[in-house]
Amino acid sequence: MTPAAFKKGLTRAWLELGFSKRGSSLRRDRADVSVRVAFEKGFGAQWFVVVGFWLHALGALATDRFERTHLYFRLERLVPDSRELVLTAGALDDPAQPAAYETLVERVRGDIGSRLAGLATEAGLREAWRASQLAKGLVCKEAREYLESSH
Repeated sequence: MTPAAFKKGLTRAWLELGFSKRGSSLRRDRADVSVRVAFEKGFGAQWFVVVGFWLHALGALATDRFERTHLYFRLERLVPDSRELVLTAGALDDPAQPAAYETLVERVRGDIGSRLAGLATEAGLREAWRASQLAKGLVCKEAREYLESSH
């Protein structure tokens, strides 16, 4: 599979979930949180899906750089029970990649998409934070303090 084909099928799935194309990434804005999704090249033939969350309570979305969003994750860290599937789907030189990729696209349309939708609100992020489900990503200090507060 080519990198372009990898991105194309997953992009289609994200668009079906209400995301819109914004340059090289996808974005869905809600009242209190914006979610960004993009694809990132790893070593060799490995590709990752990256997800960033922006809390509107901390200011207007002011960056196109994922590493500057309030919360930033690789998808396999947000859905650890699907870690191997996500990594295999992105390993373009792995013989098991095509099957894993098709499964991942369907799961993005299903349970993975639903999980992200649940995190796409301030309440969802706060609940996930309290349940230690956001420990495997980058969370800026302001977001951490905000999620820990009783707003």
